[in-house]
Amino acid sequence: MNSPFIVTAEWLEQHINDEDLAVVDVRMSPVGLLPKKDMLAEFERGHIPGAVYFDIDDVADKNTSLPHMLPTEEAFSEAVGKLGISEKQTIVFYDEGNQFSAPRGWWTFRNFGAQNVFVLDEGLQGWIARGNELQTGAAQPAPTKFQAHFNAEAVVDMQQVEQAMDNKLQIIDARAAPRFFAQADEPRPGLHRGHIPGSINIPYPELLENGRFKSLAALKQTFSDKGVDINAPTIVSCGSGVTAAVLALGLQSLGAEQVKLYDGAWSEWGALSGKQPIAKD
Repeated sequence: MNSPFIVTAEWLEQHINDEDLAVVDVRMSPVGLLPKKDMLAEFERGHIPGAVYFDIDDVADKNTSLPHMLPTEEAFSEAVGKLGISEKQTIVFYDEGNQFSAPRGWWTFRNFGAQNVFVLDEGLQGWIARGNELQTGAAQPAPTKFQAHFNAEAVVDMQQVEQAMDNKLQIIDARAAPRFFAQADEPRPGLHRGHIPGSINIPYPELLENGRFKSLAALKQTFSDKGVDINAPTIVSCGSGVTAAVLALGLQSLGAEQVKLYDGAWSEWGALSGKQPIAKD
């Protein structure tokens, strides 16, 4: 994979002691698992040396019932500064190795103003597979200042999705096909089956091979096979705004410049209490 946003375990081995490097663990509990897995405890049981844990569920808008919606600039700056991360650092995100949540970390920090932001290919599993040791215990970062500048153009709300749908703009959904085609229940309660009318289904694992992002040529073919024009205005969505970022990373790796993420995603659009149009085939 020669994406400008991906680094390998080999690269991280060489740069792990760089002064300007921040390694961030963004593992998340699997969707629908109850009780939720204590991911901070998982982090303390073993993480890449020097890493800190960023909780996507916690550093979020607390004024909505929707899961992990983006926080304010102020809340983000405070939380990330406490982790010892500055927007001027080189920041590498990792998850278990399935690329479920690392791209969401990448997308979030980029859109709050960090410039040098990357995802670790193969994640924690790839790090361990090369024989690297893990660090245990709590992180003890020295607090710093993260000067956040939010890029509002990177996100859309429900009304903007409605307008995009009316104008037949590209909307891509990263959920598994059975969920998209109303053949399986959502892992979160209170949601309809189905998808946003006119949207295209590209389950996010289709951008991967064994936990690694496909080559740029293979990524381009994947999008092309689904009828996606990477140069056209595009909205990416999913169940709750996390794996949509995998699509955003894939598209932007190919040079797409008009990609926006629907942060409310199916958790908002598909709510049983809502009145949004829903397609099932």
